[in-house]
Amino acid sequence: MFFVALPAPAAAECEPREAEGPVTVESCPIENADYPVVRAEMTVRGSMSAVIALLADAGACPEWQAMCVEERATALDAPFQTLRQRVSGKGISRRITMDRVAWWRTADGAVVGDMAGADELTPEFKGKRVLCARSRWFLSPGDGEGTVTVVQKTVSDPQPPFGMGAGVVTPRTAKTLLETFTNMSARLAGGRPGAGPAIESLPLLEDELPGLGEEFARCQTARK
Repeated sequence: MFFVALPAPAAAECEPREAEGPVTVESCPIENADYPVVRAEMTVRGSMSAVIALLADAGACPEWQAMCVEERATALDAPFQTLRQRVSGKGISRRITMDRVAWWRTADGAVVGDMAGADELTPEFKGKRVLCARSRWFLSPGDGEGTVTVVQKTVSDPQPPFGMGAGVVTPRTAKTLLETFTNMSARLAGGRPGAGPAIESLPLLEDELPGLGEEFARCQTARK
């Protein structure tokens, strides 16, 4: 008697969601998460340091990030790390997000920006509708000279009213990322903002970061 090894099941494929100009958005299943990760990508004229400067400007958040009503940033002790508090939406759709944000460079010349839910650090928000969100930015030189490829992966719990499930998050998140990336593209192409930090000054990322699903699950558990 002998056994024939069956091929491993193929990984679930990502599903295209939105596309406009240089921006593409897709959703992908992710391990250990109740919601899919939504991935946006574009290659535009600009630099990695300019992208960091744009993302680090908390006061400018409402000008170009979809759903952003207000954002504040508090510097942490570690270099290039902040605690961000964002208010998104209004009325019944109002959300409060608390994230630790950190930037690193990698050995191959890319940049990683990590946003980890930090709701458990803010007991003053107990009882409010705080959003669990987990995002990661990947910046790398584009194919053309003077261009940068920007990728964001995000998974979030919309805390919808009336107990609606995970199916409500992806279309809204996809459209929000499309609008945000389109606005980012326009600002970078127009030379806004100016130069950001020198990439060489960022801390070197030496250890592998936790998976998006792992950190998202941790945030959800801490909030319960």
